Amino acid sequence: MNTLEIQSIKSHFSNVLSHYNNLKKKFVDSSSELESLNIQLIELKNKMNNLTMESSIIYFFEVKELLAAVEKTIFDLDIEIENPPVDPNPDPEPEVILPTIGSVELSTADKKATVVSKSISDIQGRLTQVTYNLKTSVRNVIEQRTTTTPTTPVTFNSILTAGDYVVEAIYSYTGANSLEQITKHSNIATIKEDVIVPPPSTDAIATLKLTSSQSWGTGFSADLELISHTTENFGGNWELSFDSPVSSLSQWQINASKVGNRMVITSGSDWSGAPNFNLGPNGSFKVAGINGNGSPFDNKVASNATLNGQPVTLIINGEIIGGGTTPDPEPNPDPETPKVSFPDRLPILGSTEVGTIYLNGDESAVLGTVSVPHTNIHSEYAIYVNGFKSSLKPVELTRRSSMLNVNIAVAILPLLTGNNDVQLVFAGVGETTVTYFTTNTLTIKKESTGTSKKSLIGYWSSWGGNAGATRYIDLEAVPTEYDTIVVSFIEHSNDYLTPQFDPEASGQVTKAEFKNKVARMKAKGHNVIIAVGGQNGVFHLESASDKKIFVDGVIKIIEEYGFNGFDVDLEGQSAQNGTSHVVDAIQEIVEYFRAKDPNFIYSMAPEVAYLISEGFGRLYVDLIKQTKHLITTIHPQYYNAPGTAIYAFDGSGPVECRDQARFIPEFTEALIKGHDGPAWGEPQSMIFPIGPIPEEMLAIGLPAGLGAAGTGAINEMNVFTNAWREVQRRGYENVKGFMTWSIDWDEYHNWQFKNAIAPLIK
Repeated sequence: MNTLEIQSIKSHFSNVLSHYNNLKKKFVDSSSELESLNIQLIELKNKMNNLTMESSIIYFFEVKELLAAVEKTIFDLDIEIENPPVDPNPDPEPEVILPTIGSVELSTADKKATVVSKSISDIQGRLTQVTYNLKTSVRNVIEQRTTTTPTTPVTFNSILTAGDYVVEAIYSYTGANSLEQITKHSNIATIKEDVIVPPPSTDAIATLKLTSSQSWGTGFSADLELISHTTENFGGNWELSFDSPVSSLSQWQINASKVGNRMVITSGSDWSGAPNFNLGPNGSFKVAGINGNGSPFDNKVASNATLNGQPVTLIINGEIIGGGTTPDPEPNPDPETPKVSFPDRLPILGSTEVGTIYLNGDESAVLGTVSVPHTNIHSEYAIYVNGFKSSLKPVELTRRSSMLNVNIAVAILPLLTGNNDVQLVFAGVGETTVTYFTTNTLTIKKESTGTSKKSLIGYWSSWGGNAGATRYIDLEAVPTEYDTIVVSFIEHSNDYLTPQFDPEASGQVTKAEFKNKVARMKAKGHNVIIAVGGQNGVFHLESASDKKIFVDGVIKIIEEYGFNGFDVDLEGQSAQNGTSHVVDAIQEIVEYFRAKDPNFIYSMAPEVAYLISEGFGRLYVDLIKQTKHLITTIHPQYYNAPGTAIYAFDGSGPVECRDQARFIPEFTEALIKGHDGPAWGEPQSMIFPIGPIPEEMLAIGLPAGLGAAGTGAINEMNVFTNAWREVQRRGYENVKGFMTWSIDWDEYHNWQFKNAIAPLIK
């Protein structure tokens, strides 16, 4: 045996393995022979890896003999497939009916979780088992249970702490050719913190907090928070009043009026007539940005506050003014030692930043030395990931030293896809006080593990800028972070019918130059697609002949310029004669190009209202229902929706797109679930007519900055960043990414959108 012989036998094995892989493609049904052969190949591969010059000659011939036997088996099976025995009376192939699962329902009681599968259809008895994974809100598995009877409730053994939980159910069944799986997720169940309910107060059924954000001689701006201490469900039927020197209060979500010396406040209504703020049992709500006139803000701005005529405790800028007493906090069981309480969220006001933490070379651990200027450190520290407390860890230190060594495995941190902020908080305990020490912020990036490739989509204005503020951006100057460029728009030729697109209208480029630019950007890896619609792209298709003019015109434009995708941004007026011709036309266009290129992109940018109610028109309802099997991406406009709101999933009431910090995660979850959150007295507020949108198909559409849109446009990119983290924290890690209107507005704002968003998803 020599080196040449070893190389020869390994080359022979590679050829046999290639033959086997080709053989697998010919098998239609699962085969025990193929499974046995696969096991033999694995064994042979292991032996081949161990075959070296130091191996014995006996081992060499053993490997060679096994290789010959495997090769003969592959050859015989191949011949058998090429010449199968003919059955003179073949039985017809039975129809394969795959099982379906309606829902997975999770409930909690006594700090334990129970799960059951509902509405299962398994006509042919193909289901073999279901594995339930009980997960936390950040999708860490805490317990797994398996059963062969999914319709029987399964109770987990884990004692649950406060937080949100969900169950991932993996159903195993026998498919047409092999063992397959279906994965579904349950509803989210919440375990609430144990609350020590104080004895009911006879003089205060609630607490009213007034906190100023700004005050001047003749007015102020402040936040109002109302906290109920009773089990009564006020819903939207509440009246808050107090004596006040102010002449008026204003905020669009509430009704405020002055009656004599009393200021009276009730809840306003949203577009549907529902109250903006509901007050449930032991519930609360907060109204931000109330403006007062006629008085500065001080501790005399309100007094003698009542809720529905009953006294409430009044707190102004943190000071109890009167009208009742605030429930006592939980007593400290050890009065000699101050109680350490790490909050659920950062920041900790008044904390001191100390020390340094950093990543080591292999990015597997958080390492560092923290110098805390206090010798009596509490026995635990809190780890905060993206501002949320994730866990507590014991501290090992010398009592006489303030130097703490930190070594935390990155794998235990509940990181989200993209950049994550990690901080540690320590507590120093004095005789009567607790001082919190916060480390610097460490950024750790987690790559996406989902099946959905993240995307940054930007609309590109072909006409040369928007609103007189932005300027023309050369197509080849679009930053590399924008993997998908949506050229805007295909419009009509003054007849609401014939499509037209003219890149020369900008005066910046010829048609020939533009075609070359499209080709070069595609060669660099960008998707360059064309959108139809916009403000001036309204089409009226009233007949089959109209539809043909539209279809032929769009196809001609896409082929002429070489676009590799088609985006729908039609306004509702395009369906004023019915949706059938419009929807059929779009389907024909997409199917025409998909026949040539399976990766041809088909996307759309509907406004909020079109997705949540048929009352705003059926264009996108019918379009999504009829062409959902073809859609690459739906990137709704999370903006330009004044008055349109959805109900928050925590039951706190409606959320509008003006409040992007809350609207982005709420609307994203609502689209994925197919309905918005619960309202008082109802299991959910509204079922969306479009049905659920798979998260892999959904991207979040946002304005690039102020000026780019009406409602929903902001320059605080940290709001978008934190909202994306909240989307992931709720478990929707496969949301496809972001769309923005528009690339020129992003350039106008010094690329603030691209710079903030790309690191989250790229």
